[in-house]
Parts: sequence; C-alpha cells; structure tokens
Amino acid sequence: MVEAGGRDAGAEGSETYSDSQGRGIVFPLGATSFADQLVDYRVGQPRPKAKERRGENALGPPDFEKAGDGRATTLGCSGTLILRFDDNVLVDQPGDDLHIFEVGKDVEPTYVAISKDGSDWIDLGAIGGGTASLDIAGVADAGMAYRYVRLVDDGVDCKGRWPGADIDAVGAIGAAMLLQIPGSVLFDHDSSKLRADALAEIDRLTSSVDWAGRATLTIIGHTDSSGSDLYNQDLSLRRAESVRDYMSSQEALDGIQISVEGAGEKEPIASNLTETGRSENRRVEFIIR
Repeated sequence: MVEAGGRDAGAEGSETYSDSQGRGIVFPLGATSFADQLVDYRVGQPRPKAKERRGENALGPPDFEKAGDGRATTLGCSGTLILRFDDNVLVDQPGDDLHIFEVGKDVEPTYVAISKDGSDWIDLGAIGGGTASLDIAGVADAGMAYRYVRLVDDGVDCKGRWPGADIDAVGAIGAAMLLQIPGSVLFDHDSSKLRADALAEIDRLTSSVDWAGRATLTIIGHTDSSGSDLYNQDLSLRRAESVRDYMSSQEALDGIQISVEGAGEKEPIASNLTETGRSENRRVEFIIR
C-alpha cells in the first residue's frame, strides 16, 4: 500500500507555474510540490468574505484567476495559516526553496516559518513587495526535511474587501519525494520483524520510483503515542533498520545512499486519541532525493 498522494511515484516531472506578478516559477516535482493538507486557519480581523475564508483554497497548485473567484485564502489582519506537505517535503537545494503564491498587484507582507513536526518552528523572515520566494539555507538545519509551513499576515494596511494577505498556493521548489507504507502492512504489533507479505509491498515501492538521478534514500520509522517515549523511539528506529536491511539488497538501489531515522511518536500526522489516528501515525516514510 504505497501512498503517494494518489500519483504514481515515478510520474512527477518539472512544471512551471506563473505567479500574480507574471514570473514563471519552476517546480522540479510539478504538481506534487504543493501543500496538501490544511492544519490550521485562524482568520484575522477584519474578516474577509466567506468564500475567501476557507483555508483549503490555498492547497494544491495555484489556480487563482480573478479577484473574488474564491480560489485563494485571505488571512485577514494578523491571520494565520498552517499547511502540510504529504507527498513531498521541503529541503534545502541551491537557490530558492519555497514560493508563496500571494495574489494581487503586490506581495503583501507575510511572515513565513517552517517546521519538521508542526511544533517547533523556524522563522524564515517575510515575503513582501516583489519577493515571494525564500531560500532556507543558513536558517534551516542542513540536511533536514520540513513538512509544515506557517504564514502570518503582518497586521498592517488591512483595508478593502480582502484584508490581509491572499494566499493561492504554497509550493516547495526545493523538494524531495515522500512516500509511506502503513506500519500495519509491514509489522506485527510491537515487532520490528518484517511480515512475510511486507516484502512484496516494499518491492512495489521500489519499482514505483524512477531511481535515475536519485542519490539518497532516508527511511524513517514512526509510532503512535502508546507506550513510553524511549520505547517508541527505539521501536521506530529498529523498524526503519529492518526495512533498510531488506532494501539494501535490491539491485535498483545500487549506488543509492540509504540512511535511517527513528522519529518515535514525535511527528504524528493524525490524532492519537482515536484508533484510526493512531493507525495513521504508525508508518514508515521514505524520503527520496
């Protein structure tokens, strides 16, 4: 059960999208590059009109056409928007790494922060004027992958029908592919030994990726919050190592540098208060660059 946002893992390709200033921004992973999930939207005051008061308008590739079409999210004065990438992650590459599609004649000042887990944030500074792309080098931790982006309107000059910044899309120019397999497919409860039928699922993941031009694969184990932090950290690492040990023998990965991480319970993607959420959190992720 390879999960890749409904797209064939090897089907992504470079695409260029134009922003409201007429600039063409190249995204190496194409439509996969854009934020997929709304985490939080707290509209500021004064509030925009109802159809621009939907955080989901900022998901996916840019599609804004004209003012009032309901295809962008207006933050309102000092409003906040938090989005998450599900089928890719933001990473540092040469040049700009993140682009905010803020619609209108000018890029309204908006503070931008990124996070690996949605809890600890790294401030990147602000977009505004004619600048809507940011380079995370020197600010973010080298070699790290980030899944969350937070936008906060600066709270200044919030007049008119659309008060505050108007966000059409948020895309990772510096992006790495993110795939995942549910933990229940790979392991029995509290075990780090791969199930017999797990091997075929890993094989499917390997064959779904075009490995030409790839250099690294990071395998990350995740658990739910049941049990102690220490136990979950150890279990998640052992599970990642089990997957690595099997994948290291695959011919398609010859020359690919493989590393492992154990995230334990620290990076949930769903609530641990329900069994459905806990099941989503038990997973193994694959970051491919």
